[in-house]
Amino acid sequence: MATAGDTKQRLADAEEHRKIYDGIMKNSAQVGVPLTMGLAMFFTQLVLGHGWWAVLWFFATYVLVWWVAKTFFSH
Repeated sequence: MATAGDTKQRLADAEEHRKIYDGIMKNSAQVGVPLTMGLAMFFTQLVLGHGWWAVLWFFATYVLVWWVAKTFFSH
């Protein structure tokens, strides 16, 4: 049988797990997704032969995706 202490501990653990999950999702969306999309755009532009313009596309893509992710997760 679960006691009141066990139930209280389980609720505390569930709340802690939710905070960790929210933190991981926020950081991956605001750092990981823009970085990988920016790198994909960078290497695509290099393959297409755009040279140094690829760096510009990397930063433009990173900033745009970061802004969209930050806006989406600000609720």
